[in-house]
Amino acid sequence: MYPFGTSRWSKSLGPFIVCIIWILGVALGSVIWYNSVAEPFQVANQTYYDCRETWSEHSGRMYTLAIFTITFALPLCILTYVYGAVGYKMIRHSVPGNADAARDEAQHLAKVKVIKMLSTIVILFALCWLPIHVLNLLISFKREWLEGLYVTEAGNQTYVALIISAHWLSMSNSFVNPVIYCFMSDNFRWL
Repeated sequence: MYPFGTSRWSKSLGPFIVCIIWILGVALGSVIWYNSVAEPFQVANQTYYDCRETWSEHSGRMYTLAIFTITFALPLCILTYVYGAVGYKMIRHSVPGNADAARDEAQHLAKVKVIKMLSTIVILFALCWLPIHVLNLLISFKREWLEGLYVTEAGNQTYVALIISAHWLSMSNSFVNPVIYCFMSDNFRWL
């Protein structure tokens, strides 16, 4: 069963797509090397450092939008489309042979289970990555909403906790998929 019509498409383009993703990732990440500086700031007579981008406000906003689009919105759309196509193809695919109520019900339940797993992967991707992207968009476009947090030590700690939590949540997406496969797929557990 090939949701996109042929297996040749994914086998021939797979390595190329992976290379493009890596090159794009390195290129996007390396832009920050040239446009950042560590700036000291004081809170309760202690010096801390904040990594700040040094480019113009417009360039920073465009970079933030590019990062949001390329690393969140586009992958979310691709995941939704691809997993939706897989689910749609699975639902439309019928088991060949004579009708057998027990077999057909078991096949239907297996399909529903896979669709739930694929949906869970997409939803958790969105939930894990959305907070850091929202914070980055706020920092780029509505920094004044967050600047009130810098005034007090408690506010600064809240801001730091938000940033650390959002980063942790986005990085946690790396281990979410294997956990989903383990708990939602009988085949994965036996491998």
